[in-house]
Amino acid sequence: MRKITYFAFPKMLRIAHIISPVNAAAGTELARVQPVTFETMRRAKAAAVDVAEVGLFTAQLPEDRPAVPEGFVPTPDLARALPDVLPASKRRLPLLADVLQRLYEATDADILIYTNADIALMPGFYRMVAQYAAKGYDAFAINRRRISSRFNSVAQLDGMYAEAGEMHPGYDTLVFHRALFEKFQLGNVAVGLPCVDMAFLHNLIAFSKNFRLFTGKHLTFHIGMELVKTWGNSAESDFNKTEALAVVKKLYPHYNIANFPGANLPFFSRHYKWLMNPNFHYPTMLRLDRAQSSVPRRPRTKQPKEENKEPRFEKLVKKIDFGDEY
Repeated sequence: MRKITYFAFPKMLRIAHIISPVNAAAGTELARVQPVTFETMRRAKAAAVDVAEVGLFTAQLPEDRPAVPEGFVPTPDLARALPDVLPASKRRLPLLADVLQRLYEATDADILIYTNADIALMPGFYRMVAQYAAKGYDAFAINRRRISSRFNSVAQLDGMYAEAGEMHPGYDTLVFHRALFEKFQLGNVAVGLPCVDMAFLHNLIAFSKNFRLFTGKHLTFHIGMELVKTWGNSAESDFNKTEALAVVKKLYPHYNIANFPGANLPFFSRHYKWLMNPNFHYPTMLRLDRAQSSVPRRPRTKQPKEENKEPRFEKLVKKIDFGDEY
């Protein structure tokens, strides 16, 4: 059996979580979902008082300071925004590197977390983060669940918790040990545009010793069932993609193929998944897999066989299901 290395935290684990709130105009999607995010973070913190000291922080542009919620510690206002690195853009979006730098400087917590401002937490979120950290995972990503857009206020939060929702392939909840931060190479990728998760995720994979990707957990959720949405114009999206790919190129010497999700799958299976996932630059993955073909891969975890999981019964259940009623 593979031995699991546990981190030794001399005192109660300290977790620091940062978001970048937006002073959103009334009636916009962010104005609707941000209050839900803020409240779920406060509730999750309260639910973890016996296992971790959780600090909630914000990194905001000066014009977004009015959006800093109660119970959060605002770090100094950000000095840069996207137009400072892409003059053609008029959108004042924060740069990821600046947001994470604010968090690193504001706390000496053991575990640092970044999420988007539209990602809400389940009550047990920080408790599970503490458990994963204790198992020796020094970096991990948690995929969100998608729930119905019929929810629109904090008053409906209990109903949101009750929704099983559907999975989403995006990486918008990223957790890492603070010791990794000084190694990060993030370029000028901006928050709120495509490929910001690519740049962040690849830094975690490159510099952690024991990265994990959790795709099937019910720990975070997003209001809205969309899989893909338009973020910014083509010039802004192209800029972020170029920056993210430059990050991947710089990180290549630091990659260990065993740390990549799917690296322990059969050849055709892993390459298909890397090819189809936009967060993995396939030419890079093909090159890396060949170059490190002799590197041992992690053993695959055998999933327990569940009762009544035969495909014919699963199909029958779906055929006779009446659907949820609200």
